[in-house]
Amino acid sequence: MTDTKPETIVRDARREHLTAIMTFIADKCSSAGVASDAAHDIRLAVEEIVTNVIEHGYAGTAPGPVLLRFQRDRANVVITVEDLAAPFDPTRVPRPDHNAPLEQRPVGGLGWHLANAVMDDVRHESLTPHGNRFTLTKRLPRA
Repeated sequence: MTDTKPETIVRDARREHLTAIMTFIADKCSSAGVASDAAHDIRLAVEEIVTNVIEHGYAGTAPGPVLLRFQRDRANVVITVEDLAAPFDPTRVPRPDHNAPLEQRPVGGLGWHLANAVMDDVRHESLTPHGNRFTLTKRLPRA
């Protein structure tokens, strides 16, 4: 497979746009020849990050844009998610306690950890003057 040109989608960060965003990711994975198990992980991570942008990033404000960029090269798929939301600090996301009884576990709060679990590299950058950039990388097996 050869390198693909980066392709982007921009939507308002609203739940009703999540389907279009996820269809974009699924279509790009398919057209780039990404194996189904890797494509599943990519879709899961993107859904978690974008849902967090929708639910938490723009919480209390009008929904702003969320941009996704998809690129595949010989070794990786790289998805970039950018927003203009309030700054996100991944160091403030508590680690889930997998040993706690189910009834004592908080609802939610797993998206960041789930994205990190299924992707090979997850990075966050704060943008100036405001916003966030998440870079999600999935290494692909050699053909």
